Amino acid sequence: MAPPSKLSIKRRITALRVAAERCGSHGPTLIGTVLRLWCNAEFPALPKPSLPYSKTLARETAVDAFIVILKQLTFLDAAYWLSSAYAMTIDASHRKQLAMYFTPASLTEGLMDDLDAQGVNFGSQSFMDPACGGAAFLAPIALRMRTALKRRGYTSLKLLKHVEKHLHGSDLDKTLCALSNHFLCMALYEEIQKTGYIPSFKIHSRDSLTHFASAAETIDVIVCNPPYRKMTAKELEPLRPAYAEVIEAQPNLYALFITLCVRLLRIGGHAALVTPTSFLSGQYFGRLRKFLLHNAEIRHIGMVSDRQGVFIDVEQETALTVLRRRTENHRGRVRADVSIVSASGHYTNVGKCILPNSGAAWPIPRSVDDVSILKKAALSRFRLSDYGYRVRIGAYVWNRDRRPKFESFSDVRRRKAHTAIPLMWSRDITPGKLVRLESKSSFDGEHRFVDLGSKSHPSLVTSPCVVMQRVTSKDQRHRLVVAAVSPSIFDTYGGFIGENHVVIIEATSNRPTLPPTRLAKLLSAHAVDRYFRCISGATNVSAFELNQLALPDPQMLLEAAMNGRSMEDAVNVAFGLTPKGAAR
Repeated sequence: MAPPSKLSIKRRITALRVAAERCGSHGPTLIGTVLRLWCNAEFPALPKPSLPYSKTLARETAVDAFIVILKQLTFLDAAYWLSSAYAMTIDASHRKQLAMYFTPASLTEGLMDDLDAQGVNFGSQSFMDPACGGAAFLAPIALRMRTALKRRGYTSLKLLKHVEKHLHGSDLDKTLCALSNHFLCMALYEEIQKTGYIPSFKIHSRDSLTHFASAAETIDVIVCNPPYRKMTAKELEPLRPAYAEVIEAQPNLYALFITLCVRLLRIGGHAALVTPTSFLSGQYFGRLRKFLLHNAEIRHIGMVSDRQGVFIDVEQETALTVLRRRTENHRGRVRADVSIVSASGHYTNVGKCILPNSGAAWPIPRSVDDVSILKKAALSRFRLSDYGYRVRIGAYVWNRDRRPKFESFSDVRRRKAHTAIPLMWSRDITPGKLVRLESKSSFDGEHRFVDLGSKSHPSLVTSPCVVMQRVTSKDQRHRLVVAAVSPSIFDTYGGFIGENHVVIIEATSNRPTLPPTRLAKLLSAHAVDRYFRCISGATNVSAFELNQLALPDPQMLLEAAMNGRSMEDAVNVAFGLTPKGAAR
């Protein structure tokens, strides 16, 4: 029988939530009831779970149906879905605050294999997850420890006591800690059944960022899917002294967890981390990247190819990073192996990449073909500024701005708004076409003009430029959706203002190296687009990343573009991806 689909399981969880509401049960009781009934059927020798139980809820058909689903899955998959059911049935604000998004078993098994390949010994080393959630890592680690110890001839009792001593976890949510503890007992059920010994696993409800801040260099292996969300100023303030080394602006919670994980490792210890990809390139992760390269060897980065196949209810590009704590600070060139990882956990190696230790974005190949592009582009020192352009983001935020707005130029004239200028929206940008702003919005109720109060307002764009959509995804044909702005906009209105989802790349002089129409073609070239994908870890096209975008030598590009060669071919020749004499 084929295992149930993700969609069918999510439907069962929805039915569970409805049943729990009907019975007046809350999240812990729902999960505790399902867990007890599942254990009664599959793990009868275990003590009853410590979570609350409802006889009324236990009689619901939705509960029986979900337990049938759990029985059809592997133990690790079933544990993942029960943890996820808890996250999906509790209060949404609580889930968001604790960032309850768990790692599926396919990826945890891939990471376990990666750690094994790096020389981690599951039979002798200590392991910890400082954000253990529903034991997504603790349970598979316990299973691997069990296998390694049985191979070494450990008795069942000695095996249980070894795991009890060498496996640690913590989480803010008490229910998840109780769930993790019971999952570990289920993972080691055979030994518990033989001996009658119930281990007291070291899984505690606590704030790891504060509790372990001073416990440096004590753990052999850290495995963690840290919570990720922007931190508030209030919660960040007490953590500043301990994490000042990596804090920039308004940091993401997972940046502090990565720092903690590295600090907890003994010299030579390993960490395996499941995180968003934003730390690879984001502007405000620069200090974290420096910290990582000064304190750890980046052994392997796995880029998950399916961003919809990792976390439930979240579209998030994901990186699987394995690192090793350094014996001393490193100041030379750093190379790391990179793989593409499928949602099923299969790794395909795409080669090595060089990681700058200056805090700049890390260029990480997303495919095998990217490796050659990165090698050639890394030799270039030329950026947008060398072409005579600078980057800025549109300053207009439509739902916050209170200045007068107008749907058409006729309205501007009728209201005698002499300082009104046209507004450019992201949807106005079509690749390969000049941006020409119509005098009236083509979208009902959407304004086209804004009265800035002055024709010399700093937000006004008056120089020749190209514009691009600020929010794109890796699934689109182009990450850089770019077009040149028609001179008619400047001739007619004197300039425009960009909405904040528009990136503006404007000329810094009257004679840039390339006019906007040709710059748009350069930025649309395949090699340039692929390089940008390799330095961008988020859906936003940021000014920070654009300013680091490697471009061909302008003089070589102009020479290659002579005699009718297309911009695509000229870029490849100037980068050295094809010989100068290659066919056009």
